[in-house]
Amino acid sequence: ASHAAMAGNTVKRKVHVLVVGAGPAGLLAAIKLLMRNGEKKAVDYSVEVVEGSEDFGSLEEAGVEKKRSWMIGLSHHGLTALKSVPGLYEDYVSKVGVKVDGAVIYVGSTKIVAKDENPNNFVVDRNYIVRAIARFLNDKFKETGKLSMRYNTRVNFVDGDKKRVFVTNSETGMDEYLPYDLLLGCDGVRSAVRAALVAKHRDFECSVSDIFAKFKAAHLDVDQLLHKGVPIEPNLSHVFPGAPPKFNGIALVETGGKINVNMGFHKNHETEIPQEVFSEDPKVVAQFFRDHFKPFTLPYDDLANQWVKQQWSTTGMVHCNFYHSLKMSLIIMGDAAHATSPAIGQGMNTALADALAFDELLDKHGDDLQKVLPAFSEERVKEGNALSALSLHAYSLSPSQQFCLILASMVRMFLHGYFPSLVAIDPLVAIGKGEKLSKVYNDLTHMGRLPAVRTVFEKIQRRHFEKTTGMVIGDPDKRSTFWIIGALFAVSAAAAATAFAVSA
Repeated sequence: ASHAAMAGNTVKRKVHVLVVGAGPAGLLAAIKLLMRNGEKKAVDYSVEVVEGSEDFGSLEEAGVEKKRSWMIGLSHHGLTALKSVPGLYEDYVSKVGVKVDGAVIYVGSTKIVAKDENPNNFVVDRNYIVRAIARFLNDKFKETGKLSMRYNTRVNFVDGDKKRVFVTNSETGMDEYLPYDLLLGCDGVRSAVRAALVAKHRDFECSVSDIFAKFKAAHLDVDQLLHKGVPIEPNLSHVFPGAPPKFNGIALVETGGKINVNMGFHKNHETEIPQEVFSEDPKVVAQFFRDHFKPFTLPYDDLANQWVKQQWSTTGMVHCNFYHSLKMSLIIMGDAAHATSPAIGQGMNTALADALAFDELLDKHGDDLQKVLPAFSEERVKEGNALSALSLHAYSLSPSQQFCLILASMVRMFLHGYFPSLVAIDPLVAIGKGEKLSKVYNDLTHMGRLPAVRTVFEKIQRRHFEKTTGMVIGDPDKRSTFWIIGALFAVSAAAAATAFAVSA
C-alpha cells in the first residue's frame, strides 16, 4: 500500500455487476458501466451479463432474419440514451431500423396523412436492436477482461443476504451461484430479481396484470400493400382504428422490404368478434380480411398463413412503488420495473432512459451506491408509473368518449398552431418532443382526461371480469338504469304531490 502511495497511485474500489437480462436496457446499462472504467477513475467495474435465451449478437444476417419479432418505435427518450454512447446509434442501431416521417390514419378506406415537420422517430425490430447493441458491447469490451456473457442461463432465485444469484445453464444443466456487488434486474415482466424485492421487503408494492387486449402480427412484403392501387408510403406509420370492426391496428415498415402488421382487440369485445378470425383454416381467415379490412389491400394468403400459425398474444403491465434495495444491493429497470402496453410506443424508450439515468446518477453521486440506488427510485418510479398509466388510459375504450378526446385534441393542436404562447401543445404530442412522462401525466390529470378515461376503463374491465368468471350474470347496468329511472320518477311524483299540497 505504501509503495502504491509513493508511486502516486490509489487503490481502486472494485465492483462486480451482475446484469440479469440482455435486452435493450440491460445491454445499454452494461455498456455505460464499462465506459466508466479508466486510469483516473476511483472505481473499477466488471460486468457479467446473464440471459435466458440465445446470443442475438452472434447471429448473422440470415439468422436474425428468421428471428423477426415486433417493431418498436424509438423517439426522443430512447434515442437520447443510445446517442449518449459515441458510435452506438450511428454505426450500429441506425443500420437496422427505418426512419419515420409521420403517420397515416385510416378511416375506412379514407386516409389522413400527418407528417412531422421535425421527424425524430425511428422504428426497429426488437430483436434487431438487441443484436445491434450486443454487437457493440462485444466489439468494444470483449477483449478488456471486464466483460463476461452467459447466454442460455436461467436465473432461479436471488440470495440477497449473501449477494449471489442461483442460475442454471439450459444447455449443460449445470447449476451454480454467481456472486455480485451490484445486481441489475433487467429481466422482463416475470422478473426473478423483482421477486427478491417481494420476498425481502414488506413495504414493496407490486402488481402484475395484462393490457386487457389480444393481438396477432404478420411480417408482409411492403410493396404488396396497396391503397387504391398505389403502394402505401414506406416512411410513415399506418394506423387503422376499427379495421376490421372491433379491431385496432398499426403497420410499421421494417428493413428488407418488409412491414410488420399488428391487429388486435380489447377483451370486452371478444364475444363480438366474428368466429372466422379464430379459425385455424387459412382460407377462412384470408376471406375474412378480404371482406372486412378496408384501409388497403393485403397479401391475404400470406397474412392468413402466418395468422393461423401463432397463438393470440398479450403482454404484461407492471407497477412498483420502488425500484431498489440497499440491503440486497440491487435495482430493477425496464420491463422488470414498468412493463406496459405498446399504446403510446414508449416502453423501450423508457427502458433505455432508465439505463442512462442510472449512469447519470453514478456521475452525480460519485459512484456511491448507497446514494445512487435510492436516488434511482426517486427519479424513475414516477416515470415508470406514468408510462403505465398513460399507455393504458391515454385512449378510451368508449367510442363516444374517444371521439370527444380526439376532437378536443384536434382543437387544441389547431389553436396551438396559431397561439402557441396561449395554448399549450397536446401533452401526448409533447412526449415525442422530449417531455417527461411524469409531466405529461400531471398535465393530463389536471385537464381531467386521465381520471375520466380511467373511470371508464376500470368499469369495463371490472364488468368483463365479473362476466367471464360468472360472478355477475346478465347486464347489471340495465338494472341500474331501471332503478335510476324509477328514482327520478319517484322524486318527480313527490315534488308534484308537494306542490299540489301547498297550492291546496
